[in-house]
Amino acid sequence: MIAYIRGMFAEADGNMVIIETAGGIAYEVAVMQADLDKLPAPGEELKLYTYLQVKEDGVALFGFLSKYDLTFFKLLITVSGIGPKLGLGILSSIGADELRMAVISEDADRLSSAPGVGKKTAGRLVIELKDKIMALTTSFAEEFVESSTEPTAFEPAEKKQLRENALQVLVALGYGQKEAARAVKEVEITDGMTDDEMVRLSLRKL
Repeated sequence: MIAYIRGMFAEADGNMVIIETAGGIAYEVAVMQADLDKLPAPGEELKLYTYLQVKEDGVALFGFLSKYDLTFFKLLITVSGIGPKLGLGILSSIGADELRMAVISEDADRLSSAPGVGKKTAGRLVIELKDKIMALTTSFAEEFVESSTEPTAFEPAEKKQLRENALQVLVALGYGQKEAARAVKEVEITDGMTDDEMVRLSLRKL
């Protein structure tokens, strides 16, 4: 398994990126549109987190600038009928955060707006991914509460729980993980604060 590739960004052709490593080996990696727009200048260093597809007629690499996007890509290709190329196309069209929200809210129309995704495929995405994405969202929320609220590490457990609950709500509303974590971190929790109040104050920070 190739976890990631780091080397010199040589060139891009369509959605294919070529990275040359220090050993002189050049890898061709398929990337999504959003990452194409963030590539460095040729000759500069580039790191992509990768998924290796092994087929009878060859192998293919799919790369992402963030582990977050790679995680959702791997979830997508667990759905029956969705291979790596289609999974990459879906993420290129609607992005990981919008995919998460569409699945959680069972918005089949939004999902089917992605190229190659019909109503039946959109339905499978909801059925097969909703529970997985909900669990993943909770996991991300817990991780970001621990890492992004460091100055409040010695808060009482009930205050930490308020932050975690608010973070999960913001993520479910469609805000990005880091953006939501920053907002939650900035709220000063007072005695007797409720979950609703915590969420409202966090939203004001966004």
